[in-house]
This record gives sequence, structure tokens and C-alpha cells, in this order.
Amino acid sequence: MIIDSHVHYGNSLWGNFSPEDLINIIGENIEFAICSNLEGIDSPNFKFELECNEQMLETAKKFPKLKPLYVCQPNLTENIEIAKEFLKNHSEFIGLKIHPECMKLPADSEKYNKYLELAREFKKPCLYHSGHIKSRFSSPKLIYKKAQEFPDVPIILGHLSTGPKESHIEAINILLDSIENEKATLYVDTSWIDFAYEKLNESYEDTIMLIEALKNTTKGDFTNRILWASDSPVGKFNQDKKSYAYNIQVFKSRIKEHFQDETLLKNLLSKNAKNLYNI
Repeated sequence: MIIDSHVHYGNSLWGNFSPEDLINIIGENIEFAICSNLEGIDSPNFKFELECNEQMLETAKKFPKLKPLYVCQPNLTENIEIAKEFLKNHSEFIGLKIHPECMKLPADSEKYNKYLELAREFKKPCLYHSGHIKSRFSSPKLIYKKAQEFPDVPIILGHLSTGPKESHIEAINILLDSIENEKATLYVDTSWIDFAYEKLNESYEDTIMLIEALKNTTKGDFTNRILWASDSPVGKFNQDKKSYAYNIQVFKSRIKEHFQDETLLKNLLSKNAKNLYNI
């Protein structure tokens, strides 16, 4: 079975997707999908933090396949005790979701500190949207700067940056620096790494480059830091069941072909996420 480490539902710029739509897209081969509510991130139906996460909680109760992430709004939050009490009472939330690009709040801002302190207290990983390496808000460089202040908090670079190969190379170098010098606990998910202009790059060149780099650090094999993910339903290739299944098929075939390692593939598709999130 497979865990999709980065999905959403809600009314958004990419369309209005109900939880039922998401469940239909990901299909039966997905054991769990790690999910956040887009209506607390970027939506014409924008919801403030508490309402957004209360809705996510009810959705997760109805659809146990969806494992909820707590959407954080440090650009708006004045009373962190509300978030703390919510997380204390609802252990169903397996991590925190942070989107600096949509908030227009640089990822190294002090406003994130109280949320990262909650992540540390409740032992929750934080999934970040990591944007183009030159982004003023969500570049991997800015996320890494903040991660070094909280080295014991697992921080996931969603997308390995949303830029081209040059951005991916720089983000990989950041991951390697965090490992080699033990500066932070960084993970990465594979969503969008080999997608361009909503067309699948079947070579999976950059994903393979990422795996090779983390497989061969001077400290050993760190491919346990890589999580397979889709970012569904963002992107046309993630918005119907057939395309979504095809993308998984190509990922499997390319990793098998290049690495000849069934254990590695299983780890990327499920075990790494299970271990990180204690699912």
C-alpha cells in the first residue's frame, strides 16, 4: 500500500474539491493520505485557523483514510494558546502545515516560533510549502534558516522547491548540509519535482538525483528522509483518478529501473511516512 504525504481538499484557486472528490482521485491503492484544508491556506471561502482545523477534524472522522495536518496562520494568530489547547485535545492531527508563500510571511520570521515550539512540545512534524529558491517567502534557504533554530523538529520541504533543476540542486545541497553538519532535521516530499507545465517528466531525472544524493551522504544512507507525495488535487494531472494512478505507475517503474531496489521503493512510498508520522 501507499501513503500520499501531501494532499488537500477545499475550495481553492485550483478548483472546488470535496473530501469525496479527493478520496475518488487517490483510489483504493492509497492506504492513507496526509491532508490539509485549503480553505485555511488560500481560498475564496477562506477560514480562520480554528474554523479551518475544526472542519478538517470532522472530515478526518468521516474519512479515516485522510490523516489531518493542522493548518497554521502565524501571520494572523494573536493567541497561540488556542492552537495549543486544540492540539492538546485533538491528537488526531499528526503534523502541522505551513505555507509561507500564501501568507506572504517570510519563512524565517519570528512569527513562526510559537508554532514550532508547539511542534516540539507535541512531537509533530511540520510540512512546509517550499517555493522557488529565489522566493522572498518560501525558499528552502529561508525555511532552513528557521529550521536551524529548531533542530529537533522534523521539517519537510514540500516539493523540494517549486523551481526548475537549479532550484532543486540548491535545495538538495541544503538537505545535504543539514545532514552532514547536523544543523536541522529536514525531510522532503517528491510532489512536483518532476512536473513542469502540468506535463509529467517521465525521466524522473531530478527525483533520481535527490535519491542518489541522500543515499550517498558521508554519514550514510538518508533516503528515509524522502516521502512520496502528489500535492493532489493541485495540478491537472492530480485532478482525475486515471492521471493520478498513471503518475504512481511511472514513479514506481523509474525507481525500480534505476535502483533495482524493492525495499527502497517501499520505503519511499509508505514506510518513511509511517515512521515519521507514527501512523
